[in-house]
Amino acid sequence: MSGFHAMAEAWRHRIYSFAYYSLGSREEAEDVTQEVLVRLWQHWPSLSGSHAAPWLIRVTRNACLDVHRKRQTRNAFQANHSDDCPVNPSAMADDPGVDLERHDFRRQVEAALREIDEPYRTIVILREIESLSYAEIARALALPLNTVKVYLHRGRRMLRDLLREEVLHGTL
Repeated sequence: MSGFHAMAEAWRHRIYSFAYYSLGSREEAEDVTQEVLVRLWQHWPSLSGSHAAPWLIRVTRNACLDVHRKRQTRNAFQANHSDDCPVNPSAMADDPGVDLERHDFRRQVEAALREIDEPYRTIVILREIESLSYAEIARALALPLNTVKVYLHRGRRMLRDLLREEVLHGTL
């Protein structure tokens, strides 16, 4: 299974990065990374070399969508029981080692990315953060190449508009 270990090592950072930018939570990104690597282990014998990368991207995206769905259910429950839910102070703490301006911009980008609907969010993350080619994204998401290009253009525009709105109004 040395091929598995090489694939897992080569992809674990990409999986985590995609999950982190998609979910905005280190803990959830770590959970998704672990889940995807377990699935890779389980399906390793049936995966061929050229199909492994698109498969990993799809599985990671689907795992992130599952977390989003669970989060929506949890948020709906918390909205109905808001008096019972204490504020989590660790979620509000800043990382003291990070330059404040860079940290603020990164927070704005992450928040804006979470505001973008699927599949635009996924395509922007895969292209701009993961640096996948248009063809790799098209294969991974089973979309035509031109659709990926159009969705990427629209996703970038949505991101730009959200960031512009944040700068002008401080709304994110």
